[in-house]
Amino acid sequence: MNTETPGSNGGFAFSPHEPPPLSRLRQWVRTRLRDASADLVCDVELVITELVSNAYDHGRGLLAVSVVPLADGAVRVEVDDAASDAVLRLGKSALGTTRGRGLVVIDSVCSAWGVRRRPDRKTVWATVPNPA
Repeated sequence: MNTETPGSNGGFAFSPHEPPPLSRLRQWVRTRLRDASADLVCDVELVITELVSNAYDHGRGLLAVSVVPLADGAVRVEVDDAASDAVLRLGKSALGTTRGRGLVVIDSVCSAWGVRRRPDRKTVWATVPNPA
């Protein structure tokens, strides 16, 4: 079951092996960022959709997502999956030559992105700048 989870940062938890409900996730982003500009919300929706899709396709189980507004007006997106050892390659995909553009999109839209690894999971994070 996919549910919003309470907490200081807010979050959206997933059943690890169900397809992610992308339309519900984008609605959740719009609710979390209701006071943000439409351009920022659109960029965050794009980034979260790409990161969640990557985690589902490559991450051996999507675990959680968080969206955190930052003091400078930017937004930090974090996506956790169960593949702590998976390598992220900009512009390449293990799923074929017609794939692999998600991280290219992330790299072009975000001011920074990276990976935090733990023994049981990894977190791919991205900072979406405020376009204002």
